[in-house]
Amino acid sequence: MAEDERNRIRKRQREGIDVALKNGVAFGRTKSHITEEFKQAYHRWKSGEMTAVKTIEEIGVRKTTFYKLVKEYERE
Repeated sequence: MAEDERNRIRKRQREGIDVALKNGVAFGRTKSHITEEFKQAYHRWKSGEMTAVKTIEEIGVRKTTFYKLVKEYERE
């Protein structure tokens, strides 16, 4: 009986997800991209004008996102 209920729940959930996808709802984390604002802040940070904390606050991302973007930008 509990297994039947769980199957019904999963079926309804899947139907809801399918409808949402058809309507263009995006699932998952938002993607961060390297912007001009990031590039300017990055150069000020690298030159020692700003600390990493101030740079992170200025561009409005989390610490892990900031360092991920730094790594990606330095690979370019």
